[in-house]
Parts: sequence; C-alpha cells; structure tokens
Amino acid sequence: MTAQSDVIDEVIDDRRDDPRPAPLTDLRAVVERLSFPLDLEATEMRALRDRVLNQLDTRLLPRLRGSVPAIVVLGGSTGAGKSTLLNTIVGAEVSEAGVLRPTTRRPVLAVHPDDAAALEAHPLTALADVVAHDGVPTGLVLLDAPDLDSVLADNCTLSAQLLEAADLWVFVTTAARYGDAIPWATLRDADERGISVAVVLNRVPTAARAAVRADLLARLDGAGLGSAPLFLITDAGPHEGPLDAARAGDLDAFLRLLARREQAAGAVRRTTRGTGGALRAALGALAEGADAQVAAVTTLRTRTSEAIAKSAAAIGTALRDGQAAAGTPTAQWEAATHGGPLTPLVGAGRIRAGWRGRALADRNAAAQRLADAATAQAELLLADALRAVPAALTRDWPTHGARALATATALPSADGLAREVVTAWRAAVVTEVTPLAPRAHATLGLSGLAALVQAAGLGLPGASPAVTRLLGEEEAGVLDRTRADILTRAAAAVRGAAAPYLEALAGLHTIDGTRLRELATELGDLA
Repeated sequence: MTAQSDVIDEVIDDRRDDPRPAPLTDLRAVVERLSFPLDLEATEMRALRDRVLNQLDTRLLPRLRGSVPAIVVLGGSTGAGKSTLLNTIVGAEVSEAGVLRPTTRRPVLAVHPDDAAALEAHPLTALADVVAHDGVPTGLVLLDAPDLDSVLADNCTLSAQLLEAADLWVFVTTAARYGDAIPWATLRDADERGISVAVVLNRVPTAARAAVRADLLARLDGAGLGSAPLFLITDAGPHEGPLDAARAGDLDAFLRLLARREQAAGAVRRTTRGTGGALRAALGALAEGADAQVAAVTTLRTRTSEAIAKSAAAIGTALRDGQAAAGTPTAQWEAATHGGPLTPLVGAGRIRAGWRGRALADRNAAAQRLADAATAQAELLLADALRAVPAALTRDWPTHGARALATATALPSADGLAREVVTAWRAAVVTEVTPLAPRAHATLGLSGLAALVQAAGLGLPGASPAVTRLLGEEEAGVLDRTRADILTRAAAAVRGAAAPYLEALAGLHTIDGTRLRELATELGDLA
C-alpha cells in the first residue's frame, strides 16, 4: 500500500456518533475560564489555552454540529506557490498569487457550492475569504493559509490557528527552501499533535529531481515523517496564472480521491483521533498550570496576612512599650516637671492660677508641647509599620509569580496615613476628656488636659499618675480607653495600608485543574 493511500485510509474512517459532545462542550467552557494571572509560565499557559480553544472551535466542536467537509490547509514558506497550487487544483484563480511579501495576506477558503451551506456557521468563515467554485472537489475545503515565516506577526499567528483546523495539512515548499527551520519546526509540531501531513516540493529543476527527492525523503524520515505523502512539481519557469494541470496531477488526484472517499465514507476521523492524545496532554499541562496558580494565590494570601499580622503586632508592641514617648518627650517632661510649668502636676509645687491666668496658659502650652513631641514620634513609628507590609510583600511576592502584580498595586502614602490616624486619635481624646475638664480647670484647661492624656496614652513616664491626680481614681479609666483606641486605630491602619494587596489578590480569578482532568478522562480517545 502506498503512503498516499495509507494517509487517506487514516484520514478517513466510517462516520460515527458525535465524539462525546457533552464533555467537549463542557471542556470549552472550562478552558475559557482558565486564568493565569501570575508569572508562573503564564505566557506559555495562555498560549496553550488559546491553542486548545482554537482546536475546539475550529475542529472538534464544528464536527458535532453537523457534517463538515474535510479541511485541507495549504501552508508553508512565503513564496512557495501555495496560491498557485490552489488555483491549479480548482482550475481557476480563486486565490490571488503575487510577488509582494507576504504573498498571502488573508486566507482564502475554497469550497464546492454543494458544501457551502455546511460551512456557514464554521468559525473558519470569519477568518478567511470564502470562495465557492465548482472546481473544488466535493467533500473537501481547500484553504490557502498565510505564510508560516511571514514578516507579519499576525499572519504567523493566523497560520498556526488554521493549522489546528486542518484534517490534512499540505506543506508546500520549494527546492530552494525546503531546508528552512520554521516550516520544519511546524511540521514536527503538527505530527506531534496528530495532524495528518502531506508534503509538496514545488519548482523542482528537472535535472535535480532525483537528488532533491532523495534528500527530502531522508529529512522526512529523520523527522519521523517518512510515511507522509510526497509530491514533486517540476519548475515551470516564469509564468502567470495556474500551472499546467499535468504538473500538479498527482496532488490533484490524491485530493480528489480523498474527496470521493470522504463523500462516501463520512467524516474525517484520523486527525481527530491523532489529536486526541495531544489534546489530553495539553489539558494535563493546563491542569498543572491552573493548580500552580491556585496554590500560589493561596500562598500569597497567607504571606500577606502574615505580613499584616507581623506589622500590626510590631506597632502595638512599640506603642505599649512607650517608644513614642522615649527620647525628646521624656526629656521635655523632666524639664517641665522639675522646676518648669508642670512641676505642680507631680506634687512638687503649689498649683496657682497666676496673674490673669498666665500660669495656666504656661501649663497648657507645656502639656501641648509634650503631646506634640510624643504624637510626632507615634506618627513615625506608625509610618514605619505601614511601610513594612509593602516592603515585605515586594520581597516575597515575586518568588510566587506576583512581581507584576506587586509593582502595579497602588499604595497610600505611609506618612500621610500615619498623620491622619494620629490626628484623628488626638481629636477623639479631646472628645473623651471634654466632660472631665471641669475637674482640672484650676490646673489645666481643656487643651492642656487633652494633651496630658495623649502623652500618657503614648506611654510618657509620669504622665499617667499626673492624670490620675488631676481627675481622681474614678476617672482614670480614660487612660485605658485612649490607649486601647490608639492601638486599635494603628492596627486598622496597617490593615488598611495592605488592603490594595488583598484587593489585588481577590481580583485574581483562578480555578484548579480538577475539572480539566475529569473531562480529559471522559473524552477518551475522541475516536
């Protein structure tokens, strides 16, 4: 049996019921939902996802919706003569051949008028110019694809798309270019994906026919394509229009035999069976990629929560330990209470209003300076805590594929947010102590009392006993409330600063590969 008849017998088989329509339909929906937002082989996974979708849309699903003619794609290097071959087989110029590169800018899909209705809803009709002509063998669609090595990236992408739709890919090259790397890589890829292949060597000089044929056969055999039908077309020299029919006679006879067998026996099955293994492998790879994304998102959420908790704990510890009151505020307190305006607050002097309230004003001002110094340091501590979360995540996220996500996340100003939090807390303290101000009116005004409570709330040594002395034991609970309030506000600020990261993670729509694996099993052999 010849290689040509082997391929025809493999390409065509008896018609059977739909190849598992429900799993294929479900599969398309699941694959479309796949998202690879993290930098974990995302480019490769997205390309594979798109390839599977294209295969489902242009090859497998259309065959579930009715009888579709066998799709023969003429593909190959630029200027190889694909359009001329198509015109020769059809016997008319249905695809314009030219000298400008790329020669084929938009695919041409040639179909017999009797088969045109079967292609009306086929996705290929949106990608190609459809030409109905009586010269096309009934039962076949002949598709002139863009060049595989086109200088236009979109053409290369489209050519690869059309390859997925092929029941038979006719690789067209020339005696001068059959060693080019890109077409051979595509040939091997097509074979690995189970796509039936035939090879046309065009423009072969008569004197070199035997040598070129032997060399090409050896190359095909070395690439595992030794069983692919090979057609040699001798060089016709400069010419316009279709070739003399006799030059492409073997290819024409092969395609028309394929068409008759297709019309008699039914739908093309061999490539569907052949692509089944490649499809299942692709689904397995997609499932692993999807699992990796889900696992990484889970890890990122955990690491983000840990960073928030660590930073919130750190600022809580710093405030409880009185770090906001260390240094300058403590030195100011010592000066103000040892011979300064606030000396009476520690029981070392007599409290007096002074002439026209001057002493009261001095005490209020001194207390205000203490509060300003302590709250300024509290702002610095809180700003550092707010910066700690993004700093940790900027280091950690890239190791889990989220470098781009971390870079793109917009964050509030740490200094500005810290200032807002502390300012709001100080205002809340004023509200809290306002009803208590009459108790201390002889010693401090409302502003001075609020400032003293703020300094005490931030851990200033000696300030808490002074507040208790002024307000009495029964009102000393104001200190506990203000301390708890600043701790609560600081922790909330840390969570708020990290909110953009949590929102970014919440916006990642990932699904694991479980359903993909189930559907791959249900598909079986697609036979």
